[in-house]
Amino acid sequence: MSPDADRPSTDYTRRAVLSRTSAALATSLSALTAGCLSGLPPLGSDQRYGRLRAPAVEPPSYRRWVPALSSVAQVPQVPGGYHFTVLTDAAGRSDAPELIALRRAHVKAATDYFGVGFAAYDRIITTMFGTVLEADFDPQTVTETLSQTRYAHDGTYRDYDVFAREDVPRRVAVGDGTLVWTSAYHHDAPALEALVDAGAGERPRFHEASRPFDRLTTAAGGPPYLGVNAQLQDPTGRAALLADSFRFGEDAAYQLVQYRYRDDPPTAQQLEDALRTDDFRFADPARAFDVAADGRLATVEARVPYRDDGAEPVDYPQVTWGVDVDADADTVTFRHEGGDAVPAHRLFFDVGRPAAPGRIDKRPIWQGAETVDTGSTATVDLSDVENPTDVSLVYATSDVAFHVLFEVELWGDRDG
Repeated sequence: MSPDADRPSTDYTRRAVLSRTSAALATSLSALTAGCLSGLPPLGSDQRYGRLRAPAVEPPSYRRWVPALSSVAQVPQVPGGYHFTVLTDAAGRSDAPELIALRRAHVKAATDYFGVGFAAYDRIITTMFGTVLEADFDPQTVTETLSQTRYAHDGTYRDYDVFAREDVPRRVAVGDGTLVWTSAYHHDAPALEALVDAGAGERPRFHEASRPFDRLTTAAGGPPYLGVNAQLQDPTGRAALLADSFRFGEDAAYQLVQYRYRDDPPTAQQLEDALRTDDFRFADPARAFDVAADGRLATVEARVPYRDDGAEPVDYPQVTWGVDVDADADTVTFRHEGGDAVPAHRLFFDVGRPAAPGRIDKRPIWQGAETVDTGSTATVDLSDVENPTDVSLVYATSDVAFHVLFEVELWGDRDG
C-alpha cells in the first residue's frame, strides 16, 4: 500500500487530521501512516541486520534559523513539543523513495506562492514559528507577485520588507535570498520576528540553549530531509529527542532515525527488540537495518532502494489561496491568487459541524470547470448547514486519499 498521510484515521479527531501541518510532519509521516508503509512489522523477519555505511552530509547550518524556545513568548503546548523539518533541493530527485516525495509534497502544499518556483528553493526550514525559504531570487519578482494578491506592504523589519494579509492571517518578510513566512493555519505559534532575529544572530538559537539538542542535530547533520521532535518517547518507552532523516548514496537512500536521551539510554539490543513491535514505520521497501548505541545517542539506520518504476512521484499544488467569509449570506468564497494550475476535478470542500465530529466529507466545489488557475473563485453556500465551524479546501489524489490544502474558521454556533 502506498504511503499517504492524508487518508483519515479514527485515531485522530477531525481537527487533528485537518490541521496536520508541514511542521508537524517532523513527528514523522512514518507514524501517521502506520499500517500503510509496509505489511510487515517495522523490523520483521524479512529484514536483514548488519553494519551500514550511510554517506556523510554537510554540517547543520540550518540551525541558525531555529530560535530557542525560551526566546519566544507564549509558546503553546503542542503534540511532540518543539518540532521542525528541513528540506533541501536534493530531496526533489525523481527516484527518491516515495516517503520522501510525499513529505516534499506536503511542504510544497503548505507554502504560499511567492513567484519563486518550488524547485528553485535551495532549502526550506519549517518550524512551529514559521517557514524560512532560501533561494537565488529577485526580490522585485516576489514583490510584484505579492502585489497581485491580498498581501499588502506592512513596513520593514531589520533588512526585510514585510507584507501581511488578514483573511487567514499570514505575513512574509522578503530579504536578500531569504523569505520568512508565517501562517495562522500552517504554524502553531507564528513568530516572524523570532525567525529573522535568530537568522541574524540577534536571538538565542535552540542548539545554543540545549546541549541535548545540539548533540542530536550535530549527529544528524544537514541531510536532504530532516524532521526533528524535541519531546517524544522512543520504542522502549524512554523520553527522547528524535531526528528522522534521509541521505542519498550512489546506489541507495538511507533513512536514519536517531534518539538523544537525557538519561537512562537503552542498549542497542533493547532498542532493536522494541522496534520489532513499535508502530514507527520505515520507508517501504527498506530491508537492511543497523541499530547502534553510543552513550546517550542511539541510531537506527535503514537502506532504502531508489525508485525505479518510472512512475511520477506524488505531488501537490503550490498555491496562494485567499478566502472571503460572508456571515450575513452564509457563504465562503475561495480564490486562487497565484501558483500552480490545479485540475478542478481534484478539488473539493469539507465543512466541520459539531453534530458530526471526526467526519470528513469531500464535496465538489469547482463544478463545470476543467482547471483552477490564478483568478478562479468558487463560493460555498452554508445556508443549509447547521452550525458550521470551519470550511476546508481539499485536494484529492484518489477516491480515498486526500490532502487538506487550506482551512478557514467560521462564526461558530449562532442563535440566528
